[in-house]
Amino acid sequence: MFQKGTNYYDGIVGVTQCEIPNKITFLYNFTLEQYGTYWYHSHFQGQIVDGLKGPLIIYDPKDPFYGKYDYEYVMTVSDWYHTPSGILLPLFRADDYRGFDPIPDSGDISGLGQCDCEAAPKNSSCNPNNKIATYVVKKGKKYRFRIINTSALVHFTISIDNHPLTIVEVDGDYVKPVTLNTIPINIAQRYSVILDANQPIDNYKIRAHISICTPNSNITINYNASLTLNYDVTGILKYEGAEDKLPTSKADSLNYTSLQCRDVNPNILKPYYESKVPKNVISTYKALVTFGALPTGKQVALINNSSFVPDSNYPTNQQVVEGVDKFQNAQNTHIYECKSGDCNDAAVDIYIINNNTDSHPFHLHGHVFYILYNGENNTGIEPPDESEFNLKDPVTRDVATVLPNSTTVIRYSVNNPGVWFFHCHIQWHLNMGMAAQMVEEPTIFKNITKIPKEVTGLCVTADLANNKDNKKTK
Repeated sequence: MFQKGTNYYDGIVGVTQCEIPNKITFLYNFTLEQYGTYWYHSHFQGQIVDGLKGPLIIYDPKDPFYGKYDYEYVMTVSDWYHTPSGILLPLFRADDYRGFDPIPDSGDISGLGQCDCEAAPKNSSCNPNNKIATYVVKKGKKYRFRIINTSALVHFTISIDNHPLTIVEVDGDYVKPVTLNTIPINIAQRYSVILDANQPIDNYKIRAHISICTPNSNITINYNASLTLNYDVTGILKYEGAEDKLPTSKADSLNYTSLQCRDVNPNILKPYYESKVPKNVISTYKALVTFGALPTGKQVALINNSSFVPDSNYPTNQQVVEGVDKFQNAQNTHIYECKSGDCNDAAVDIYIINNNTDSHPFHLHGHVFYILYNGENNTGIEPPDESEFNLKDPVTRDVATVLPNSTTVIRYSVNNPGVWFFHCHIQWHLNMGMAAQMVEEPTIFKNITKIPKEVTGLCVTADLANNKDNKKTK
């Protein structure tokens, strides 16, 4: 959500608000100026791992693809951890932990999936015969599938046997239709695809192949998960009139290795509506992404050698409104204002320089961005020459996969004063500090913003609740 004029409802602890204490109700009340396929989720601790998330669809009365399909489905794909984040996260962030990101135990499609119960504790409720997601279609009709990856860690490659998928929307923006047999989708990304139910009446397998885009080994909190995880999550596309049986359809010849941990090639995605790339670049932020360790041994993620630590008791947007203009290094703050040139054409460039062997899905709040340059695997971390930028017809997204040891360049318009979170959407990397804050037009933001008392009051309530909890533990 762009949250134009309501930055304080963007939902990030330490950036736009304080935490919502247990047993407290808080209402997010904002006006929408956008349409498309989105989702909501917690940004606090590891709550997304535990399932605090869901789809958010905003229907466009002028959607150019209305009439091009008959019905629609929302399909989420996700990893699933059988151990609560309240157990995993403290172990993962312990000073003496030297392992990799926790591996999920299973995957699901729209909340349904099967898993190997051999590794489950005795007397657990694990059922290897759980239901799997089934989507019923009628021969001769067309269906729009809104696909959302709501994972904490994993990338998926989506396909439906014998049914090509035509992409018409990417991260909330329309694109010119492009038909593919497989759709790679990273964490937090969304695609709308149109499927033509034109095959013989039968059941067809929906395939959601898992890729883990970070190094993993037996040095992980939940090693058993990496042994038992089924990397091929399945669902069913069921034609009306087909027998009630599992699909026997065969997959197209797929090379998951060539698709894993990357986006649909941005060069084949073209905006549906003509869009002019802004030219007045008023600020450039070069974000060098690395990993490191504190003196205690705790592993951290770094942007420009600084691991993001929010001020949980005094959110950045509140500081800006109250006149603060200098921030701690650990807050990874980039400040910019348009003071010259055509401010209606003002833009910021971010060079995401990935100096490690992981790939990272980076997300920017409050904006969509143009992908000007997307380095391939191991093309080097040196900033590219601007002559290599696509300034003619780049696709707009709000999540871009940055490949290992490579650089991606994004550009966005300066049109939304506020404090906007910029972070890797792998939950474990975010917990390690792979994030920054974009403070956009602070003078304008200060002058136009009055943070509601319900928002600032969270800080008082949270402080009282935390002090009470601390006393209980003493």
